[in-house]
Amino acid sequence: MKIVLALVVLAATHAVAEPLENTPVMPREQLRPQLQVDGGLSIIGVGYEHPVGAHAALQVEAGVFGSYFLPWFDLGDRVVGGVGGVRATWFADQDGRGVYVTPYVRAGYASGEHDGMDGSGPVITAGAFVGWAFRLTKRLDLRAGLGGQYIYIGGDDGFGASTPFAAIDFTVGYRL
Repeated sequence: MKIVLALVVLAATHAVAEPLENTPVMPREQLRPQLQVDGGLSIIGVGYEHPVGAHAALQVEAGVFGSYFLPWFDLGDRVVGGVGGVRATWFADQDGRGVYVTPYVRAGYASGEHDGMDGSGPVITAGAFVGWAFRLTKRLDLRAGLGGQYIYIGGDDGFGASTPFAAIDFTVGYRL
């Protein structure tokens, strides 16, 4: 029994002392440029995201803005319009998956109805999400996050909105 124990200890010591230089190491996946579809609470858009560091990326997007939800809470008018935006994303992991934080700003022009009258004006939204980026396939990612945003819709005669509101992020990205 002592001989068996001595052989196990000797084998374990030899295995630990064995250099790891011949052990193959899988390269860690890095951030890659993405084409994205952004489907949040107030936007449906398309964008391009490009890495700017090991844990960060910048995205530019264009889309359709809507505030269909504001009248439900008596916080503003229902409008639809076009916006362009920029969002920066920080990832906890270098592969672009897991925890992420995304501040963003969007601006554009929208129109709608207020008290039976048509109105239109500039739209500005800014906010941030915290969420989780999931790997769906080798090339497809899904980001799901929650946060807050400020919505400004300008207009004459009481048309528009100026309010903080909840923000939801659902972004599907295709890695190039």
